[in-house]
Amino acid sequence: MRFLAVLFAFLAPAGAVSAGDDEERALRMLLSRGGEEVAMAPAFLDSVPPETLAQVLDGLSSAIGPVARIDGKGRDYVVQSDTHRLPARIAFDAEGRVSTLWFGAPEPRVTDLASAEALLNELGEDVAWLATRDGTVISEQRAAEPLAVGSAFKIGVLAALVEEIEAGRRDWTDVVRLEERHRSLPSGRMQDFPDDSPVTLHSAALAMIAESDNTASDLLIDLLGHAPVAAQLGIAPEELLTTREFFALKADADRRADWLAAAPAGKPAIAASAAETLPAIEAVMGPHDAGLEWYLPLDRLCALGSPLAALPMMQVNPGPVVAQSGLWQSISYKGGSETGVLNFTAWLTDTEGRQHCVALTVNDPGAIPETTAIAAFGAFLRSLHGQS
Repeated sequence: MRFLAVLFAFLAPAGAVSAGDDEERALRMLLSRGGEEVAMAPAFLDSVPPETLAQVLDGLSSAIGPVARIDGKGRDYVVQSDTHRLPARIAFDAEGRVSTLWFGAPEPRVTDLASAEALLNELGEDVAWLATRDGTVISEQRAAEPLAVGSAFKIGVLAALVEEIEAGRRDWTDVVRLEERHRSLPSGRMQDFPDDSPVTLHSAALAMIAESDNTASDLLIDLLGHAPVAAQLGIAPEELLTTREFFALKADADRRADWLAAAPAGKPAIAASAAETLPAIEAVMGPHDAGLEWYLPLDRLCALGSPLAALPMMQVNPGPVVAQSGLWQSISYKGGSETGVLNFTAWLTDTEGRQHCVALTVNDPGAIPETTAIAAFGAFLRSLHGQS
């Protein structure tokens, strides 16, 4: 899952942007006049042609409108307009040229919590959200209703593993071996590891959370067993799919129909049979199939992740909250997505030490505009933080 509209650019000096020009002036030029007056270094042009850069900058300018001011210092900035705020990062090389340029998703400015909630409601057909502070609900909609959450279910895998470790039955340094039956489709990298690769439990869990590695997840489910993981998630063991099983059923309409229609006792055999062959990634990119997913309510996700939030592996990938890193003392995150399914779940500590869980799930028959969802989620977080 890509969380941000990210652009890394290497810019060579030109007449209007010369060595010594400051970051604010460079950002204003790029967002008001595009890249036409800024010469690009060959390294940049090799990967991003001028027309692509111009399209990105034109899109951002159209989205936010005229720049009112730019706040920040060092490398990190927030471009402010009357209607939006745009996270940005810019840096110069030793010769005073812009060497790094990054933009996050344009975030609508909202005046209050109700305005932010309205943005969330527009994201899809079925929308649920939950925001708590020190255990008290601040805002919620359908938070107790199970919806498809994609890879966010991996929080339950981690919870089952941590329970085993805390009971002394396993250790983070224990080694497991990767087998062909564990191999799944991306996201992640472990699917490319050789057979019989030794992997510590810590490495597998870190990959599962920070990179949403599907093969790591299946390796851990196989080790722990379906029942303990399902118990954490509050679902029947027969309903819990590995990611390989999920992809195999999604790619095979007949077996998918059989699995959906089967009694609970018959589901595992159908899923296992389908998963004997790993499908091509192109075969699993279609819309969400109702009933074939991991269905969880947001209140359970928040409760599952709260005792895990202090684990360093939960803080490696801040997901869409990265653009607000200055507002929070700590950010722990796990989300998930497929076509028609999107989940963001973040456990946050604010500057006063208060603990938050903020979660969003969107289910829709079609594709969900991820950049729009990131922007709406950011506005929702900011409204909880008391900022407009």
